[in-house]
Amino acid sequence: MDRRDDTYEVQAITRAASILGLIQAQNAGTQFTTLVTASGLPKPTVLRLIRNLERIGLVERVPETDLYRLGLRCIALGQAYLEQVDFRREALPVMEGLRDTYNETVHLAVLDEHLRVIYLDKLNGTQAIGIMKSAVGKSAPAYCTGLGKALLGARDDDPAGRLALAGELVAKTPNTIWNLDDLRVELERIRKRGYALDLEEHEPGVRCVAATIHGADDKVVAALSIAGPAQRLSKSRLNGELAEATMRAADSIGRRLGAPTRKRDAG
Repeated sequence: MDRRDDTYEVQAITRAASILGLIQAQNAGTQFTTLVTASGLPKPTVLRLIRNLERIGLVERVPETDLYRLGLRCIALGQAYLEQVDFRREALPVMEGLRDTYNETVHLAVLDEHLRVIYLDKLNGTQAIGIMKSAVGKSAPAYCTGLGKALLGARDDDPAGRLALAGELVAKTPNTIWNLDDLRVELERIRKRGYALDLEEHEPGVRCVAATIHGADDKVVAALSIAGPAQRLSKSRLNGELAEATMRAADSIGRRLGAPTRKRDAG
């Protein structure tokens, strides 16, 4: 029996998941009218879904506003997921070593079905900076983050084209690579050299270098990054010792997961 068959799809669940996805994408909360417009569903349907999601704790209304955000129950579900992800446990000792060596912030992330980065773990160095908005469980656009670009660059399809078609490619900072052709060139460069850079493309003043982690079947399962303030992370350092260290750490995690030995050429 193929449980992926469309005959097993429950429309109400699919629609509720869509509403949750729209709310999750906006960290500050989402207006009801925005949910109606973005989902393409009738207003009474969205209202009914919201009321049911509120009842079971998956959605809550931001006090004294007309904004909706994810509910407390999502925290419990998210934590349960994280506890079941083997590579997060295997990655932690390597991440701690990377953090302790360079005293910068280390991230672990995956790519969701909407081509957004989801942060699974974050280890702050003692020099952590307050301007960095990343947090465990939060999402961020993939095309303008080091983690995201590393994961997009490892795909066999055309993620840049998909993002452009969805109208997702917009400038987050003056350094954002948001032109479709330029982004495709960037992802090909990342694919060849084995690591990705974020040169203040997502947040002003924040830079990072990231590399993909492969699992036992040699498929990409996550990405790892070192991030910090631009004044400490020069381009030469990012392209040099930090790129090498990030790729070594990513490969070390991969070996713990049973991945075959990989040969990278940072250049």
